[in-house]
Amino acid sequence: MKKGKAERITLWIVFVLFFFYAISLVLPLIWTFINSFKNNRDFFDDIWGLPKKFLTENYVSAFKLKVGRTNLAGMFLNSFILVVGCTAASIFVSTLCAYVVSKFKFRGRQVIYTVAIATMLIPTVGTLPATYKLMVTTGLYNTYLGIIIMSSGGFGMNFILIYGYFKSISWAYAESAMIDGASDFRVFWQIMLPQIKPALIAVAIISAINYWNDYFTPYMYLRAHPTVAVGLQSIVNMMTAQSDWPKLFAAMIISIIPVMALFIVFQKTIMENTVAGGLKG
Repeated sequence: MKKGKAERITLWIVFVLFFFYAISLVLPLIWTFINSFKNNRDFFDDIWGLPKKFLTENYVSAFKLKVGRTNLAGMFLNSFILVVGCTAASIFVSTLCAYVVSKFKFRGRQVIYTVAIATMLIPTVGTLPATYKLMVTTGLYNTYLGIIIMSSGGFGMNFILIYGYFKSISWAYAESAMIDGASDFRVFWQIMLPQIKPALIAVAIISAINYWNDYFTPYMYLRAHPTVAVGLQSIVNMMTAQSDWPKLFAAMIISIIPVMALFIVFQKTIMENTVAGGLKG
């Protein structure tokens, strides 16, 4: 009885902590959204109140903000190109690597899996000089292709998750197909891959969100084509100097709409498959 009571108290404490944590994340977003409809005078008169009149001009003006020669619409295009290219390259290579390591027995397989995990512990800053020099030497600096190639490494979190999905699939399906004359490629493409399709969608969405929010990589290697994450930082500096906060808030809200929409639409798929992938294998 005492144990049950202690568990309920613990659950209530955890619930309250998570509730306040969620509030701390949501309230700043709501505050930013509300103030994005004010003019500068109304904002400084009452930063906590509702707008006297909801103005959409800030959103129109936000799209005209520029970093160099690139406006916000151009930043969206740059981010979209990187998100699509990097996500596709990352998922493709990670899926192939995870399939081979999880389903084929060969010498050094466990070493490869260990290395895959170990590479996640290496800080990006530690490889910065070598990566920068390589990008410049190969002519890939300031190109979309350079960033996409960087993202196509077979290891990382995508590899770990997809590896878990493949490990959970019985090899009996493949053996039956091989008895009927199916090639290794056909087994992979027509039998194994369709079984992890929901999981691949979830991993792809998470990857896309991460690439959209990535600031460091485009800032270091794609300076000529600012993305939303990079451009928004410059806009923050510019609007702070001008004290034009409502326009800045409008730009911030615009920048997170694609990510929020993606997560809301695929929330169930993401939660079900990422949790399952982490527990399998």
